[in-house]
Amino acid sequence: MREAGWIERISFNDVLLQPQYSEVRSRSDVSLVTQLSAGLKLDIPIIASNMDTVTGENMVHAMSDLGGLAVYPRGAQVGHRMSLIRRMVEVDNKKVAVAVGVNSLLKEIGFYTDLGVSAIVLDIAHGDSAHALEKIVQIRRIVDRRNPNVCVIGGNVATAGAVKRMATAGAHCVKVGIGGGSACTTRINAGVGVPTLSSIMDCATEADNQGIFSIADGGIKTPGDAAKALAAGADAVMLGGMLAGTDESPGEPVLINGQKFKNFRGNASAEAGSRYVEGGAGLVAHIGSLHDVIESIEHGLKSAFSYTGARNIEEFHAKARFVRVSAMSVMENGAHGLSHERKKYDPQIGVRKILP
Repeated sequence: MREAGWIERISFNDVLLQPQYSEVRSRSDVSLVTQLSAGLKLDIPIIASNMDTVTGENMVHAMSDLGGLAVYPRGAQVGHRMSLIRRMVEVDNKKVAVAVGVNSLLKEIGFYTDLGVSAIVLDIAHGDSAHALEKIVQIRRIVDRRNPNVCVIGGNVATAGAVKRMATAGAHCVKVGIGGGSACTTRINAGVGVPTLSSIMDCATEADNQGIFSIADGGIKTPGDAAKALAAGADAVMLGGMLAGTDESPGEPVLINGQKFKNFRGNASAEAGSRYVEGGAGLVAHIGSLHDVIESIEHGLKSAFSYTGARNIEEFHAKARFVRVSAMSVMENGAHGLSHERKKYDPQIGVRKILP
């Protein structure tokens, strides 16, 4: 139900996926393979965010091994980062995407292109801006001339018009979402944003019209949210808070009153050095292995596909239908009435909590 003309804007808790007739006999028959450009295909539609408390060298290695992708963040000293990316691509043979900014030198972008990274991601809060679009034009020119297999990813955007401008500038794929991230305060501090699910619907529809791809970025806190984002038309989801507490995220766990936590902050937080603060910082619960988290999301997605009668993402896009729900119906969701049950990985407990 990707109806971009809705006046009322909605987010994940406003809908559920409607069960439908299915001929999928087993969840193991479902494929999660997705494509973000002609040269970039992933075994699973999951990308680790380009946040410095989410993605480091260990996250890049682990996500590549699991069939997804991680975006190495900006911020590190350029020479060190170039050396690290070279080793991961040429020596370790890992898929890796790298974030660049509007002020990144074309020489650096050319280096990543020649090296053959999976994607170059423009990292800017407001992708629908003249300087961002100009940078996409420059990146695409370099990629077309030196290595067309590299995927050019622009963002972040929140409207169909922005997607069209990104496509015209040369992006193969766009990141969709402004203000919905677990460490983002843009909607509080600037009053700017579009409810995430409606934004995905609008932008994914326009991306299809333009012949490019889209990534849902922000506001995804459970495997069910990831399923809804894909159902709304996204080709992949980008996760920050859901992965920040894993063993593979940067930094050592912090022990507080016998419980382990890890540091987590937004790229536009004061702690990350931003003068215009649009991000929060704090602690998230340490939740162990990335493998367990990704496996839980994969299982949730395959279940969603099977309930919908879809064997792959293309069929899921075509068949998925949403049903609107009341605020009170959210109380029905999830296990309730249990006093002692605790799973090893529980997406409802602590994964996205930021402590004061």
